[in-house]
Amino acid sequence: MVDTKKLTPEQFSEIAKMLPEIRSYKHELADLAKNNPERVKAVFGDCTSWSSIYELSFVEQLAYLFILLGLHEQVIEVNKSSSPSQAFIEMIKDGAELDQWYEANKATINKTHLLWLAVVLQRNILSIMLFHQSLGALVDLVKKGSDEAYFKAVSVDRSILSCPTFADRLSRAELENDKPFFIHLRKSLKGPSLKNMAAIGDLRYAIVLLREAGFDKYTDDELISLFVNAGLYPRHPSAAKNIRKHIQAARKFATT
Repeated sequence: MVDTKKLTPEQFSEIAKMLPEIRSYKHELADLAKNNPERVKAVFGDCTSWSSIYELSFVEQLAYLFILLGLHEQVIEVNKSSSPSQAFIEMIKDGAELDQWYEANKATINKTHLLWLAVVLQRNILSIMLFHQSLGALVDLVKKGSDEAYFKAVSVDRSILSCPTFADRLSRAELENDKPFFIHLRKSLKGPSLKNMAAIGDLRYAIVLLREAGFDKYTDDELISLFVNAGLYPRHPSAAKNIRKHIQAARKFATT
């Protein structure tokens, strides 16, 4: 995948600008499916479940979907570039290589796999924004016995209940008549709380994006340049100090 260690403030800003748009896809796709179901069916065919993909790590999920779509060669070329991060940003800009690839292949591309990619990418980014962790990371915690991770994941994507790991836990709860479990599950099915959906989510995702870049090496001015100038944190005298607090909090979690 993309080497985030080489991201410059300018490249980081380019990615930051995309976050609100990616976050909005969930509502746009849901509105389209609700208001024009025939059009969705005409384009994507009968809906099939993508939830088993969440059994993989986030990186493995994307690799799997890129292979299904035939995009893996482009990703390999990006990573061969002298600046993979810049090459990736250039590839996904409007009208750039990714759009050109779609126009050239839209007649033969498997639209179901394209839908999977859009949903899986958006849901994982939302999960990172809310909880510092991808859905793949939450599934891994559920495998280790964490019901808290279970409920977090369900609040992000309710279809994850059909994921094998989640179906197994659900069956056990039914067998044991685990009433507290189902009370928590009912709350999770309502989706993320308004508190969790606060705008700070974009900052959380950006921190995860650069967590391997070695934040301790950054000066306060560099942190402000990355996060404040990119519009991810309000300009304030204590901005750098507060950003560092968010970074320290993010280090407690495994992200992928």
